[in-house]
Amino acid sequence: MRTQQHTDWQTAGLARRATRWLVAAVILGGASCVLFVLQLATLAHAVDDLTFKGHPLASTYPTLVQVGALCAGSLLLQWLADMAGTEAGLRISASVQRDMLRHLFRAGPVGCAALPAGQIVTTMTEGTAALEPYFAQYIPRAAMMVVLPGLILAMVFHLDGWSFAILACTGPLIPIFMALIGYSAQVIMNRQWVQLVIMGSSFLDSLRGLGTLRLFGQTQASITRMREMAEAHRRATFSVMKVAFLTSAALEFFASLSIALVAVIFGARLLNGTADFRSAFLVLLLAPEYFMPLRAFSASYHARQNATAAAARIAEIFAVPELEANSLQPRNASGTHGAITALECQHVSAAYATATATATATATALDDVCCKFSRNQLTVLTGESGAGKTTLLRVLLGFLPVQSGNITALDMHGHPLTLPQGCAGWLPQRPLMIFGTVADNLHLANPDADMHSLRAAARQADALGFIEALPNGFETMVGERGTLLSGGQIKRLALARVLLRDPEVLCLDEPTANLDTDSAHRIAQTIRQCAANRIVIVATHDPALVRQADQILHIENARVENIVFPKDAAA
Repeated sequence: MRTQQHTDWQTAGLARRATRWLVAAVILGGASCVLFVLQLATLAHAVDDLTFKGHPLASTYPTLVQVGALCAGSLLLQWLADMAGTEAGLRISASVQRDMLRHLFRAGPVGCAALPAGQIVTTMTEGTAALEPYFAQYIPRAAMMVVLPGLILAMVFHLDGWSFAILACTGPLIPIFMALIGYSAQVIMNRQWVQLVIMGSSFLDSLRGLGTLRLFGQTQASITRMREMAEAHRRATFSVMKVAFLTSAALEFFASLSIALVAVIFGARLLNGTADFRSAFLVLLLAPEYFMPLRAFSASYHARQNATAAAARIAEIFAVPELEANSLQPRNASGTHGAITALECQHVSAAYATATATATATATALDDVCCKFSRNQLTVLTGESGAGKTTLLRVLLGFLPVQSGNITALDMHGHPLTLPQGCAGWLPQRPLMIFGTVADNLHLANPDADMHSLRAAARQADALGFIEALPNGFETMVGERGTLLSGGQIKRLALARVLLRDPEVLCLDEPTANLDTDSAHRIAQTIRQCAANRIVIVATHDPALVRQADQILHIENARVENIVFPKDAAA
């Protein structure tokens, strides 16, 4: 299965996405070649009649019209072939980019974290763009490299045996020599792609950490590193250009040598009277065209190398495993959709995949966790950093698959439920704000929500006051990543966005981290109110939130070591 998936994301597998367009490009190109050969044969016939047979010019008008018609037909068919090839390249590039987005969403945030963000961005932009020239140019030209030389060889074989022998011997030398060069060129292309990925990742990291770089006075050092990486990419690109120049030089050498041999031999035979002008003229017209598809193929050969390197990176992204199912989906559920009264974890274990020098290993993140989360109850997860609090939230949300055990949603009678999609809400430690207005950010949760719903969600999250105080209210721009808002405002706006979906299960990761005392207190009070009529689970180190908890789960070394019910103890 894994081998099959790997094959599907190689260039040969991708070609199946636009088979009809590629076949159309090859057929149209082949028909254009046939008309082109007929055009040259008709032209040679007309020139021979005018020059050596003494026919008047008027008698050759039909032949010249036929030459023009064949020329126009050949050009039209070649244009249609180029359009079909371009359409195939665009369709394949767009479909791969679309499938890559779907796959990344299915892999989830934990799966996407397995690859650098810069590599993902570069592959989705430069990598998919590199596929287009391969299918638009390389494959049709590779087909033409067989069709047109084959037609010309057949024509030359009928006209002159010596010329056929020369062309048949020198023609195959070019693809063989190009293949030998191609092996080393592919290594250079892979090196160039690696340099591009490193440069893209470093540039993205520099932009994200610009404030830190300025704080430590490393801005100039970062610029110097970027300049060095750009120089390394430039050198790798020039290495590719050197190989392309060498390939073109070898092609031109063999082509010129072959045409010269044909011309010299025919010239000598014409002087001796052992060859007729029409055959000699037609062969000399066909000989340069015999190598023309090879020239075009050589010009697009770098597209194959670039696409092969890009396809390898695309396969790496699709190798990231997808989540098999939502972890909240119960096993053997026979019930229908309904209100969730409780979530029950039964001997749940989970692990993160870690890459080693020889294989992919797993690091245990949760080990035999047994617990229960109830409606109308605020559950707080406590423990040291790295103990497994965030991991448990990710497992509940379905971001990380369960290795063993199961998570079951129960109704008021204790029966398992079949959960609808979107029944859980998630507030991460660093909520993402898109570049847009306050309303735009809220509409991410529910694009069809009206203003009344937006205001109700904002009021529930204690965000309506500061939103209405903004210059344009809900139409105020928040800036890139919410830079125009404070940390507390971002947290409350993100909470309002989650509540807009009215989730039955609400998971929050360090909702009061990095906030001032007043903002943290307001967020804590809001979370306490959100526990009414839903399941709320919070991972935190904040004592204020811990004091408001109905249930405290202390996690240590990936296990739930202690469960406390503070309010029951106080009673």
